[in-house]
Amino acid sequence: MLPYLKQELLAVVLLLFIPVYGWAQVTLSASGNQTYCPLSTIHVVTDFSISSSGAAINAIAVQISEGYVQGEDTLAILGNHPNISANWLDSEGKLVLNWNTSNPVDYSDFIAAVKNVVFESSSNTPSNKAFSITLTDANYLPSTGHFYQFISDVGITWTAAKTAAESLNYYGLQGYLATITSSEEAQLSGEQVSGSGWIGGSDAASEGTWKWVTGPENGTIFWNGGINGSSPNFANWNNNEPNNQDDEDYAHVTAPNIGTPGSWNDLSNTGAPSGDYQPKGFVVEYGGMPGDPQVNISASTSIEVPKITSQSNGIICDSGVTTLSAVASVGNVYWFENETGGNYIYKGNNYTTPVLNSSKTYYVVASDDDSCITGERTSVVATVNQIPEIISVGGKSVCESGSVLLWAKASEGDVLWYASESGGVPLALGDTFQTPIINNTTTFYAETSANNCVSTARVPVTVTVFKTPFPTIVSFTINDLLITENSNNNQVAFNADNSLFNVEDYTYALDDASANFQDELFFENIYPGLHVLYLKSKSNCGIATLKFPILGFPKYFTPNNDGINDTWNIVGFNNANYQLSEIIIFNRFGKIVAVINPNLEGWDGTYNGEELPGTDYWFSVIITDKNGATYKKQGNFTLVRR
Repeated sequence: MLPYLKQELLAVVLLLFIPVYGWAQVTLSASGNQTYCPLSTIHVVTDFSISSSGAAINAIAVQISEGYVQGEDTLAILGNHPNISANWLDSEGKLVLNWNTSNPVDYSDFIAAVKNVVFESSSNTPSNKAFSITLTDANYLPSTGHFYQFISDVGITWTAAKTAAESLNYYGLQGYLATITSSEEAQLSGEQVSGSGWIGGSDAASEGTWKWVTGPENGTIFWNGGINGSSPNFANWNNNEPNNQDDEDYAHVTAPNIGTPGSWNDLSNTGAPSGDYQPKGFVVEYGGMPGDPQVNISASTSIEVPKITSQSNGIICDSGVTTLSAVASVGNVYWFENETGGNYIYKGNNYTTPVLNSSKTYYVVASDDDSCITGERTSVVATVNQIPEIISVGGKSVCESGSVLLWAKASEGDVLWYASESGGVPLALGDTFQTPIINNTTTFYAETSANNCVSTARVPVTVTVFKTPFPTIVSFTINDLLITENSNNNQVAFNADNSLFNVEDYTYALDDASANFQDELFFENIYPGLHVLYLKSKSNCGIATLKFPILGFPKYFTPNNDGINDTWNIVGFNNANYQLSEIIIFNRFGKIVAVINPNLEGWDGTYNGEELPGTDYWFSVIITDKNGATYKKQGNFTLVRR
């Protein structure tokens, strides 16, 4: 026996060595993995058995070995068990069942007692729990299959603790200073033990590189650096640890009243001579070593608390129905309209709402039993969003061809631009859109999307491509003046009452491009002759011109050789635009007094060399335009003698 071990440990050590010599074998087995209804009481096992070949079992411990919450979770024994006393260790989450009489141990009494151990939590939302049923010497962790034991030895050094741990075995399992690689392991070996002490980590070989240097994890790095270092896997340092104060190279479970329970600090090999940083012992771990035998000296069960593991909200645009979803870890999903109270309205993963016009929150809870629908309810929201709309749009026109910046304003959300009224993929996203080069008038479409709702209809935004205006035919009559002009393909017609066609995008001026342009294609007091019509695009695409003649038929002439109105003829005649027959002039009796050529000077008021009297005369002429249209014009005029 090593000299640093206290006397009271001798019996424990001797007991642990019993299986090595083959003196006794113990097998514990249990069943009872169950679901747990919050705020209820549940048996830890549904069945339990013990078999032993010669070993005397005087105590069995039932422990909440994973998920234990001190102050909420308890174990108790139901019924009357006169040969067995129960001792609840709150700090360890352990219920110890001791044989308390001088009568020979009866395994059936222990079996009955274990079957009557129940668990209860005061929490409405407890976590899953694992239970271990073991002999009282060590704690058992189902997730690792290892055993953990705190050995009390105040002031023991880390190196001595390492040697002592490795000299121990538990039913043939080799001992070593604990190597802690998970939060469950940290809780059981740190929080749920009777004291604090050394564990198997050290950075003595390389400062700041913390390794497990014992057990099967020997050589595994679990921390790099100091207080602000990091872990490649798992570490459980206390606040502001490891701080390497006074060359501290060894890992230690911190005293319970310092910082986070069960966490670690670093100490020198000896630690402090007294106080919270004086080693109080060491934590031994058994299991996982080469050559360890297969043992069945523990059993475990678990309870799973039904939980909602995921939920999916729903979105409705304006009004309608949506399907909400939730998934339970076990059992069914129950749906409620209220956060507390009331009966469930539906059972299942997917719930389809009634028609909703405003947002509504539903609540779900998981359970595998209709009679136990407890626990905290999780909200699932059906959100009713207003459909966004395009409020206004705009953009410039373009002359001949080009790219235009369009814009749209939405009530909310993002504006998407499309080339078609429906379907297709967006051309752009944003309040503005720079179009590609376009050569013809083109319509684009804007819609908005917000909160998974899309505007009811796409709004058209038309880019007008203006061409330089060249009207092809102008024909109109002002008083007795006939005007016709022929060009390319299109036709614009107007007359004295200002009837207008295919021209509202332009303004107009006559004969003078510097004059004020007007919207109406109507001009008064136009004299016969050749004129120019100026058309200016309202889109600032330029000014086009149209030349046209006015054919005038004068109302009078004064043949007095003063050089003014001495002859009568058609005014504004142009062979390029018209073909005219000879002009026949009659007196009031219908007698032909002259036949004149419109290309020559005209009639001088004589007949066979004699002057005719001043009076009214009549004319008749047939006009053919470039399109082949024929007009017969008749009228009268006055010969004035002065």
